Amino acid sequence: MPRGGWKRSWIKLFIGGWLHGSIRWQLEPAERGTWADLIALAGECGMEGKISDNDGRPLPREYIAGQLNIPQTLLDTTIAKCKHEGRIEDDDGVIIISNWKAYQSEYDRQKPYRKPKTQDEDPDKYVKGKYSKSVQR
Repeated sequence: MPRGGWKRSWIKLFIGGWLHGSIRWQLEPAERGTWADLIALAGECGMEGKISDNDGRPLPREYIAGQLNIPQTLLDTTIAKCKHEGRIEDDDGVIIISNWKAYQSEYDRQKPYRKPKTQDEDPDKYVKGKYSKSVQR
């Protein structure tokens, strides 16, 4: 992946899974908040679920804790529990969100279908007055 990949402006959160899934009993409330922050941070890093710098190197845990405004002990316990449950992988210090694509929107996949048609693709659409509100009878 090229340096400084595509940064996300939002991530997906499944309501049923968040409110009633295993995360509810596997993590304490503060750890759930930290988990959500880690997903957001991974999106901001733009490295396909990796929390790293633009060169793919791990961000120091004390730096991550500072960015998330939490104690490093909370970050460490959250990471340990999430690793145990398979939510996070560790690649030589780089935190990786497992199943990253599940936290992404369908926007990229659907983008070609939202593309407006050009005059060349549908010339009748651009005939003056064809779709106007005032219809002549």
